[in-house]
Amino acid sequence: MRRSAALAALLATLLLWAAPSASAHPLGNFTVNRYAGVVLMPSEVRVHYVLDLAEVPALQEEPAIDVDGNGVGEAELIAWADRTATSIAAGLRLEVDDLPVALSVREASAALLPGQGGLQTLRLETTLAAGVDTADGAIWFEDANEPDRLGWREITVTATGGLAVSSSSAPAISVSDELRRYPDDLLSSPLTVSSMTATFAPGTSGLGVGGERPATQTGSVRPLAEGGPFAALLVNRGLSLVLLGLLAAVALGAWHALLPGHGKTLMAAAMVGSTARVQQAVTAGVAVALMHTISVMGLGVLVLILERTFRPEALYPLLGAASGLAALSIGAHLLHSRIRAWRHDHQHTHGSDHEHGLEHPPEGFLSRRGIAALAFAGGILPAPSALLVMLAAIQAHRAAYGLGLVLAFSLGLAAALVIVGLGAMRARDALAGRLSSTAFRLIPVLSAAAIVAVGLFLTVRSVGAA
Repeated sequence: MRRSAALAALLATLLLWAAPSASAHPLGNFTVNRYAGVVLMPSEVRVHYVLDLAEVPALQEEPAIDVDGNGVGEAELIAWADRTATSIAAGLRLEVDDLPVALSVREASAALLPGQGGLQTLRLETTLAAGVDTADGAIWFEDANEPDRLGWREITVTATGGLAVSSSSAPAISVSDELRRYPDDLLSSPLTVSSMTATFAPGTSGLGVGGERPATQTGSVRPLAEGGPFAALLVNRGLSLVLLGLLAAVALGAWHALLPGHGKTLMAAAMVGSTARVQQAVTAGVAVALMHTISVMGLGVLVLILERTFRPEALYPLLGAASGLAALSIGAHLLHSRIRAWRHDHQHTHGSDHEHGLEHPPEGFLSRRGIAALAFAGGILPAPSALLVMLAAIQAHRAAYGLGLVLAFSLGLAAALVIVGLGAMRARDALAGRLSSTAFRLIPVLSAAAIVAVGLFLTVRSVGAA
């Protein structure tokens, strides 16, 4: 009974380490967020539209704003706002009593606002309007602009001037205060509302044009964002502060590695299920960290070179799927071979369960190819915070310091993974003296099953997000 419980606890630990983090989505600095406030009036429908670009898409949009290449000026912002508002209007669909109505731009403005790591966010506000010739009826509205972009999408509807909304699929009040603050309880499951229907008639709505945001509501100024403490290290100047920043980056990398995720699970499963020793654990940890650094730098180069044509948030699900498929194939191969080995050993040790196994499980994983596969599966998906730091450093003309921070972050990640691997090896060795040889030989099978579970989870999640 104790032997079975020990094996079950080992497998449960590996699977729990693979569980997704309960924290916010990791791509907040890549989001493009949209809000449309529809206002019904006696002879007009107005739409107050807000476009909020997080740090990375704002950085990619800057060349389109700064057309002369000498810095973004007020006139360039106004011109960009007018062009973008016209493009947004073309992507909006409005019908009143089943008849299409064209929205035209009344006014537009844009502003660059402070973001993380010294980067800026970009906020566009525009008012669009269309004349209507009815005092009651039904309305349908859809925002078809960039439906596949990652981010918050919200629609509200109100009425004024003697009209009232009698029924609606959209609320009257913006829960995000028109993309100014995002409710904490919705950050892990952001709004993705792109259409609404409503009926209206003469009456009193009881709300102003925009309604009032509840005074008790709290939230975050950036949806789904991460990386604040890491990005904040970029402001450090002077030798002493730079060195402290590098040390802090090591600590943040280690902390990142120890958060719920698949990297440490793969490392632990690899160490538990093989005859790996300290040197191999160090090599595997460094390989994962090196792959992570290469991924960060590669994505950073693509963002800067391809600018508006490259969307890193669209690549993350593909990288996640590649990581998952790699882990799944490794785990499936190991599971098949280790089940065969366990059955073979079981036949030879049948009736000798009183003998405790001093032999280690077969290696079969941490060859050079095994370490390379582990590095790919565990490091191909870079931390968005590290990518943000790299981009912010290049933008601030501090590329060397940014690269140093990313390397320090990866060093901390490697150290944490090595510690996890060594801990798994100690646990494996401790079980060797307490389990029968038959039970002990189940450990490689369980570790391979954990790798399969991680690979399957990553693949399904990534395919669903693509």
